[in-house]
Amino acid sequence: MEETKSREKILKDIREALVVSAENTFSDSVNTSGFFKESEEIAEICFAEAFKNIGGNFVYCANESEFGQNIDSILKAYAFSGVFCNEDDLVDILERHNIPCFSDDKKLETANCALTGCECLISQTGSIMVSAQTKKSYRIYFTTPVHFVLAYTSQIVKDISQALQCVKSKYDKVPDFITFISGPSRTADIEKTLVMGAHGPGEIFVFLLDDIN
Repeated sequence: MEETKSREKILKDIREALVVSAENTFSDSVNTSGFFKESEEIAEICFAEAFKNIGGNFVYCANESEFGQNIDSILKAYAFSGVFCNEDDLVDILERHNIPCFSDDKKLETANCALTGCECLISQTGSIMVSAQTKKSYRIYFTTPVHFVLAYTSQIVKDISQALQCVKSKYDKVPDFITFISGPSRTADIEKTLVMGAHGPGEIFVFLLDDIN
């Protein structure tokens, strides 16, 4: 009982990160003194902090109903008429909560936002791991200006090594192509001016749905 109360308190703290993004800045210097340190914090908090620090938007959802309410609020705030999604399980969730969605590939290039799943969330770096195994939605990660990812607490792993082991166990081998998405697309190649969304989404939202009881 005490452990349950403790987890509820921690996850309540995560809600404070709801749709709050970190400032997108590049440091003038590179600090290599720390590397990654062991953390005793709950994995959800570690990921939320790391993801926000690289410019992502983190939304904790205690259940599927909260996910529906949160994504509906964001679509209305951005004046988006609907979300592109072609993953059957995610489409089912959207439809259960009356969220407008469409899956016609011909509309993808002009879509404002899209929703996909992922392989893993890496708490150490705040990265999202995707692979070529999800062929149905793979290119969507890099197409729309705003990208939504629905992930579950059970998908959070500590580091890249655990992420690779996760997909190897899932598919009996490491997929041919793996990508780690670390925050919104950004570049400062031209005159050292930071440009968001140059090679992919300018904003990324991770909706973390609690599936650990």
